[in-house]
Amino acid sequence: MDMIHFTVEYSENQKAQILGIYINGKDLVELIRNYEIQFEPSIAGGYEGLNIKFLKNIKEHFTGKLNENDIFKYEGKTLALGCNCGEPGCWPLLIKITEEDEVITWSEFEQPYRNEESAGGHWDYSNFQSLEFNRKQYEEQLKMICERLMEGGNST
Repeated sequence: MDMIHFTVEYSENQKAQILGIYINGKDLVELIRNYEIQFEPSIAGGYEGLNIKFLKNIKEHFTGKLNENDIFKYEGKTLALGCNCGEPGCWPLLIKITEEDEVITWSEFEQPYRNEESAGGHWDYSNFQSLEFNRKQYEEQLKMICERLMEGGNST
């Protein structure tokens, strides 16, 4: 099982607090950059965590339970990382979140601006392994980050 850790961090680019995501102790942005470098090194990993002021409900967001009006919902997928310019939809990294009894899975990673019809070429994530989290550990992390944000959003 993979381990997830959410943090609140300060972004110089966005001049705001963002949600950091770490998988097995490694920054998700770096994991994605290392995969995307095969496609276009100059823009690979051009992401940052989401600005926490845009996240209305982190628990619903990261369990894939977004309503149709949520700015982070993309045809059944969830925005995991946004552009490092600060505008989430500028360069989004999308994931499919699936809940089962004991496991939460992130799969079907996608950069929608590099799909099969893209002039910039298709970025195929089919070889990027799905992430499987123990549901209890995942939900504990969501609870902790929500509590941290209610306390004032100090960095973890």
